[in-house]
Amino acid sequence: MDPLAGWTVAVTAERRAREQVELLQRRDATVLLVPTVQAERVDDAVVRAATAAVIERPPDLWVAASAPGVQGWIATAWSWGLGPSLIRTLREATVLARGASTAGALVGEGFDVDWQAGADTLSELLDTLAARGVAGQRVAVLLHGSEMGWFPGALRDLGAEVAEVPVYRLGAPELADGLARLRDAAVLRELDAITFTSQAAARNLAAVGGPELLERLTAADVVCPCVGPLTAAAARAAGLPGVVTAEPSRLGAMIGLLAEHLGRRGREFEVAGLPVRFQGARIAIAGQEVRLTPRERTLLEAMVAAGGAVLSKRTLSQVAWASAVSEHTVEVTVNRLRAKLGPAAVALETSNRRGYRLAVA
Repeated sequence: MDPLAGWTVAVTAERRAREQVELLQRRDATVLLVPTVQAERVDDAVVRAATAAVIERPPDLWVAASAPGVQGWIATAWSWGLGPSLIRTLREATVLARGASTAGALVGEGFDVDWQAGADTLSELLDTLAARGVAGQRVAVLLHGSEMGWFPGALRDLGAEVAEVPVYRLGAPELADGLARLRDAAVLRELDAITFTSQAAARNLAAVGGPELLERLTAADVVCPCVGPLTAAAARAAGLPGVVTAEPSRLGAMIGLLAEHLGRRGREFEVAGLPVRFQGARIAIAGQEVRLTPRERTLLEAMVAAGGAVLSKRTLSQVAWASAVSEHTVEVTVNRLRAKLGPAAVALETSNRRGYRLAVA
């Protein structure tokens, strides 16, 4: 069984969200797509003025921090009739890219990339520029959302003259429905992880969700893998639980890190003399895998945790539904779970009509 199979993961990204969802679903994870960031275009007058300033006073170096930023800037410049002038100007500059995706976008637009950050981090870019020396040089910086506010200032501290080019900023979309889904999933312990690929995504979720959401995520032991140390630092500062950092700062590395952490949460035991692997909404009995519904999963988790003790129907209703439901509802769900246990069903015992126990070895 894949280490991610059966677990439920919320994805907060907007950019590259589809790629991330597909990576998780190919490994049999259940995905909740709850974007907490939204790219918003900067006013055209601001971008046009910044573009004209770069053309009028060509930079010695050009720093690009995101693929969408590169593509958006060049396309917008062409729409204004400034494309040829901008490209000629930038081709004369030394080009530095933050990460492989940005470098790929630059190559696609016809630029030679002189250097790219291996770890996809701004700190590596800054260290490189500090080492080569930028005092007295003009540096054009294509701003990446709202997370680069510190970067132009750091370059100025090194003695550079900085021309800032904002193309888009990261705002917060309407989050009411998404937050309700996350809260409900956390209360019912059906949410296992939330991924973050930007600082803004972490800050927006915590700010809009507030202390109540953070408490529920903590109680549900949700793990929060982040791409890069800056995103992880923002997630911790926002109060999110279970923050872990992917190194290197890559989407694939984050998925691998998540698999490592959730894989360790899987449980292995014996029932009715048969080996069982139980993780999230997946259970493998003697090698045969079965998918559980959220309620079946929660009931089974409670009975496994009880270690063979009897759990009353009232207790099970509070655990799986977070409220008192009819005994009949509990009985129907337990019977469905028993059917899915197949050859191990005999281990799910009814105790004098008071409740149920799982005979776990």
